[in-house]
Amino acid sequence: MRLAKIEEEAGRLRNDSRLLALNTTGNYPDRMIERCSRPKILQVGNYPPPVCGWAMQTKLLVEEIRRRGNVCDVLNLNESHTKKSSEYVDVQNGFDYLYKLMRFASKGYRFQVHVNGQSKTGYILAFLAALVGRIADRPIALSWRGGLKQRYFPRSEEFWLRWAYRALFRLSGQISCNSLPVKQAIERYGIDPERVAAIPGFSVQHLDFKRMPLVQETEVFLKTHHPVFFCYVSFRPEYRLPVLREAMFQFRKAYPQAGFIWLGFPSKELPAAKEFVNNWPVDERLSLLLLGNLAHDEFLTLLTRSFAYIRTPVCDGVSASVLEALALGVPVVASENGHRPLNVITYREEDAADLCAKLVDVTERYRELKGQTRLQDAEDNIARTVDWLLAESMWETRKTRREVVHAG
Repeated sequence: MRLAKIEEEAGRLRNDSRLLALNTTGNYPDRMIERCSRPKILQVGNYPPPVCGWAMQTKLLVEEIRRRGNVCDVLNLNESHTKKSSEYVDVQNGFDYLYKLMRFASKGYRFQVHVNGQSKTGYILAFLAALVGRIADRPIALSWRGGLKQRYFPRSEEFWLRWAYRALFRLSGQISCNSLPVKQAIERYGIDPERVAAIPGFSVQHLDFKRMPLVQETEVFLKTHHPVFFCYVSFRPEYRLPVLREAMFQFRKAYPQAGFIWLGFPSKELPAAKEFVNNWPVDERLSLLLLGNLAHDEFLTLLTRSFAYIRTPVCDGVSASVLEALALGVPVVASENGHRPLNVITYREEDAADLCAKLVDVTERYRELKGQTRLQDAEDNIARTVDWLLAESMWETRKTRREVVHAG
C-alpha cells in the first residue's frame, strides 16, 4: 500500500510544472533538488571487524544502499566501536552515542537500527535511537533479529518487559524481522501488521567468498582428527557450552579420533573460553581447537572443510550460518527451536545425550545425509531489505524536495 502511494507521489512530482520550470541544467534549485532527493541512511549496529552474522548483514546493506546512489553511514556498536576508522563512525561511550545520534538526525539522516531481545544494553541503545528519530520526525526503521525464544522476547507474562518492547515498537516507523512467526509475535504487542515485514536475514551474498589457505594449526588439526565438527559459538549461557562439552565427551567414546572446532568468540570472551577449556583433562583438550573470530572468507573455507556443523542456541531463529552450511552442502545438527530449515537434524536443547545420538546418526549415515543437504534458491534478501528501507525513506525526501521547490 505504501509503495503504491510512493509511486503516485512520484508521478505527481514528475508532472509538477514548478519542477519542470526549474529543470535547467546547473541552476541552484536543480542542484538542491538533486541533493535532497537522495535518502540518507545511518546504520546503527554491528559492523566488521570482528565479523558476525549481524555485522556481515550491515556491511552488505551499506554496500547495496550506496550502490543505488544513496548516502549511508554506520554508527558502529560492535566490539571495535571505540576504534577510529574510515569505514564507520566510532562510539566512545553512552553520551557520545547520544550526541552522534542527534548530530546525524540534524543532518537529515534516517536510522536503521539492529536489535534483538537478548540484551538490556541493546534495548536501551535502540530505544534512544527510536526516541531521537521521533523527535526529528523521522521514525527509525527497526530491524529485529533472532527468533521466538529470546531472553526478553516475547514475554507476555511480565508487564514491564511487555510495556518496554511495545514502546520501542511503537516509537519505530517500520519494522522488519526474519520470519513470519516473529512478525506475528511483534504484532501481538499491538503493532499494525502493515508496519511489520518478514524478510530473512540470510541472502545470496553471504555465499560470495574466496577459498583461503588456513593457518598451520588448523590444517594440522584437520589432518589428525576425524570427523571434525564446526561449532560457531560464544561464551554466553545461550550457547550451552557445558551441554556441548558433555555431548563431545560421549561421542568420543565411540569415535576417539573425533575433533571439534569452537570458533566465533569475540576478543573479550576468548580469555574466559580458554580458562574454561584449560581446566579439562588432557585428552579432552586435545580433541578441541579453540579459535577466535575469523574473517568471512576464512570462516566459510573452514566450514566447507568440516564434517558437519553443530548449532547450539535456540534464540537465533533462522540462523544465517545454518543456511550457509546447507547451501555449501555441510550437514547441520542444531538445537530444536521450531523454525529450523528442512534437512537440519535437530536435538533437544539441554540434552547432551540427544545431541550425541544425533552426531552418531550423522556419522553413520553421512553419505546419505550429505547428499540430502542443500538449500534451494537462495534469494537476494539484501536487495529486498533495501527496497523496504528506502520505500519509507522516499516519503521524507519527497517532502524535502517539495519544500525546496516552494522555496525556489
